[in-house]
Amino acid sequence: MEQALDDALAQLTIRDRLRVRRLKFRRAAGALILQLEGEEPAVRGWPRRFHERYRGVLPLNCPDELPEEETQEQQVVTELLAIVQGCGYDGRPAYRLPISFPRFAAAFAALYVWRPDDGQLPAKQNSKIARMVKQAIAEERRYTLQEMKERAEALARDEQMAQQLGGLVGVMVKVADVCRFPHRRTVRWYRRKWFRGRVVTQLEVFRELRGRQQRPVADKQLLLVEALLADIDAHYGCFRRLNRARRPVILLPDVDLSSARRLIRDRLLDAYDDGARELRVHPVTIATCAPGAAPPPRGGKPSVTAEELPAAVPERFRERDEAVERWRRSQDVPLPSRVLQVRLTSPAPAPLPPLKAGRWGPATLSAGTVGVALAVLAALLSWAPWDRAEGCGERLLMRGADCVGVSDGTGVFMPRVQGMREVFAGIEAENERIERKAHATVALMIPMESDNAAVRRQIVSEVQGAYLGQLQANGSDAAPPIRLVLANPGRDYRAWRYTVDRLTDQEPELRMVVGFNLSLDNTQDAMRHLTNDLKIPVVAGLVTSQAFANSDGPGPYRYPGLARVVSTSKDQAAALLHYDPGLARAQTALVADTRPGDSYNNSLRDAFTEARGAGAGAQDMTFTSEGPETAGVTPNEFETFAMNLCESKARVVYFAGRAFHLELFVKKLARTYCARKQSYTVITGSDATSLDERLGSDERALLRGDPKAGTPTINVLYAAPAHPDAWNVELERWKKHAGAKGSDPGNQPRYLVEPQRAMEQLRAEARAHEGKLGRVRLDDGRAIETHDVILTAAKALTKAAATTRTPVPSKERIKEDYENLNSAFRVQGAGGWICLTNAGNPYNKALAIVRLDPMRTKLTFEALAWPKGTPAQDDRCVVPQKPA
Repeated sequence: MEQALDDALAQLTIRDRLRVRRLKFRRAAGALILQLEGEEPAVRGWPRRFHERYRGVLPLNCPDELPEEETQEQQVVTELLAIVQGCGYDGRPAYRLPISFPRFAAAFAALYVWRPDDGQLPAKQNSKIARMVKQAIAEERRYTLQEMKERAEALARDEQMAQQLGGLVGVMVKVADVCRFPHRRTVRWYRRKWFRGRVVTQLEVFRELRGRQQRPVADKQLLLVEALLADIDAHYGCFRRLNRARRPVILLPDVDLSSARRLIRDRLLDAYDDGARELRVHPVTIATCAPGAAPPPRGGKPSVTAEELPAAVPERFRERDEAVERWRRSQDVPLPSRVLQVRLTSPAPAPLPPLKAGRWGPATLSAGTVGVALAVLAALLSWAPWDRAEGCGERLLMRGADCVGVSDGTGVFMPRVQGMREVFAGIEAENERIERKAHATVALMIPMESDNAAVRRQIVSEVQGAYLGQLQANGSDAAPPIRLVLANPGRDYRAWRYTVDRLTDQEPELRMVVGFNLSLDNTQDAMRHLTNDLKIPVVAGLVTSQAFANSDGPGPYRYPGLARVVSTSKDQAAALLHYDPGLARAQTALVADTRPGDSYNNSLRDAFTEARGAGAGAQDMTFTSEGPETAGVTPNEFETFAMNLCESKARVVYFAGRAFHLELFVKKLARTYCARKQSYTVITGSDATSLDERLGSDERALLRGDPKAGTPTINVLYAAPAHPDAWNVELERWKKHAGAKGSDPGNQPRYLVEPQRAMEQLRAEARAHEGKLGRVRLDDGRAIETHDVILTAAKALTKAAATTRTPVPSKERIKEDYENLNSAFRVQGAGGWICLTNAGNPYNKALAIVRLDPMRTKLTFEALAWPKGTPAQDDRCVVPQKPA
């Protein structure tokens, strides 16, 4: 059964053009929606198996569970965004230009992003929405345009090309870039759609888009669907259509259970019969449901088996043509539905073997054309500088859904994310500036792929912080200068071994690897391989698990050559208790994630268990998540936890889990009726720095609670590695407490003054480069800490170079000098002093106690706290004999 269905879909998607066709019909006749119907074992798991088999082979979306807390309208928009993402840049098959969705981006921006200001005049509102829509279009179009531009610039930089054409190609690229207006084609589509036969200005188009926000929900959904279909049709222009490139697949599972997906199915049907009926290329849409549970809205016909599909598809189009012809002769006949129902009667079949992305697919026009194309390609490759693997960037490789490898700024990870291209360009320019000097290569190794907007924002902040740290290190007279490279090990460090191998092969001057921001088993394996097997020094950033730290003492150490700049979860918990000793005596509860392989959760749970003490509050409540960014059944478990917490005396909840699940937990806690509790304080770890980014205005309003409805207020408290306001606020408090002598700079404590000076320098660097990088966000501490990671690496390099009197010290010498980075050689970071022990741990590093108060619009810095209870010893950053 599944093989027969697979063969039919291969013909519909034009996946295997070299096979003899069994489906013979005119594709210009229109579109169909295949609806697979069967019992649960046969149907429910089919979309997941199909996605696993054809991810990277066809453009297709990856259906996920829709958020239960969203309205139906929000769920429809969320699912359409997932379809665009899967069929667009993030899901494109290798070697193929991604489908861009500028028309959809324009409609989405106008209908669901732009918000009218009642106080503005209509002309001002039109101007504002015009800017927003143009920006959305440019952001969506930039990926394909930028990729073609990069290839042209690669030709322009080639020595032979420059000698033969004298830089003509480069001039042409620059001229084309200046004259590019990516929004014009999209605006032209809307003009033809709404003003056919009339000459109107762009402003009238944007005004019409503005007015569409007031239309009924069904009209807005239909516009989004029509724009999505038009973008797909535009992607398959004349050449790609003749070349029969593989068509995208839209998966809509469980249309009987999900009203949002059923609505999308019906909106597709409406579009095919109305605004999208003239399109020549359509996606292959596949819905699933139980037998007869989601019939077509009109024109339903008996279902067919998978084996009958080759005959049923052309037959359905013939029936539709006959019905139209009879209707023209004034005969009242129903039009057969575009939904073709397919019976799956067998039990769940074993999945077919996975396909490789490079499998033979589209056939060209003729064998002669193939021969000519190959001959021309061979001639070009004999001299052209093509060295990009799988088409995701220069010297980068697609591994599953991730683009991994090592970049010196030329190849960009997540280029569609705002700010990534700019910061990569800055790193590339700085690397070129110091290229001819004796330099040391430092690699920032953090995952640079994510589907979550908040995590993407974090990644941008960390790369920006690393770049600003590189500029600061290279701006001083210290030597050697740093050549910064970006090493992406993939999501959850899944491709770390490939990336490390590429790093050691590509970078002969590699001296240090820095970063490491997720406390996972894969991260631990990568760090162990670097420090133990390759003997490369490592400076770790935002990994807070105790498993990523050497034990203080004489050694031998678990990770020889490891230095850390962020306190462990245990130190964070100690700092919180020193800030508020009453937390240890309060009635508390612990909610903990027990998912294997995540050391952050385990370490936080151990630290909080110790902090709570024996017999304090309610018993532990544990859950096992499916992944750092996967909901699974956790919302249902959190609902149970919230009800039990209401019955307990606990008003303080320790949460040992990732920010994704923290967001789900606090929202569920805020929704649960509990008249006896006015508020909760949720205490958690440093991963909560992304929570502020994850919460929108509606979620903040939810966390404020409602006494009339019996819902509590939710505050979140955590010890952050850094906060931009910490030093100014804390120094003012010290001056006020010190009285008259506090105004004398000579009396002010250096552990406050020096980090304040470092923070001001970081702010100045961020402002100076704002025109290139955009705004650098410092609130979540990510940019600050990654900046300090680079400063720590630079300090170690400089100290080792001075000790050995060599331009670029060896890796062995760098590791030996770690133990000297304290006292007079302390690292004056923007996040506080970094005073390393012999084991490479930051001794008694200051932590910022931060509160997410839903009553306020931004994170609130409350105070500095130290794991030992007091600031650095004697204000001199001296590490005692026994740091532990």
